[in-house]
Amino acid sequence: MNDQLQSLLAKQAITEVIVRYARALDRLDETLLRSVFHPDSVHHHFYQGPSSAPDAPRPADGGPRDFVEFAIGVLSSHTRTHHQLGNILVELTSADHAVAETYFTAFHRMRPRGDPQAPPNACDTEMDYFVGGRYLDHFALRDGEWRITRRTGMTDWTRLEPPSSQGFDDIAPETIGRRYPDDLLYHWVGRD
Repeated sequence: MNDQLQSLLAKQAITEVIVRYARALDRLDETLLRSVFHPDSVHHHFYQGPSSAPDAPRPADGGPRDFVEFAIGVLSSHTRTHHQLGNILVELTSADHAVAETYFTAFHRMRPRGDPQAPPNACDTEMDYFVGGRYLDHFALRDGEWRITRRTGMTDWTRLEPPSSQGFDDIAPETIGRRYPDDLLYHWVGRD
């Protein structure tokens, strides 16, 4: 019974790391995003290199030092994002190592050409970019914390289309998702 309980606790801890990753992306919370990776973690998901190495030297091409810097830069060129997690299958390979496959669907509202925060490849108008895929992760338990040591992102489909926000203006402004530190979450957590 104790082994089964330990297995369930490990799988829950790993699942929470995956969920924090999605929260960190959508809230543009760099500190939270860095917290899901071990320092030697490597990444291969729209970026290839270290996952979180903020003190690494800048590459010769002037690109990002790590995935976190890359992701924050890319997602800053969108007005909003929403990462939805689906099936999460965690398999413990030993007492301190695991692999996980997580299905995801991600929405990105892209800024248009002419917006000062738009990326170089921006379209003439705002666009909605959708991605469906899977995160394939290796996890390690170190100093009592499960974190990602290697991530490969698999892309199963994409879709780019003109935006539709019918009825969005009717939503109460205080209930519209925002980025760190302005989202209600950062004022709500820990309060009765």
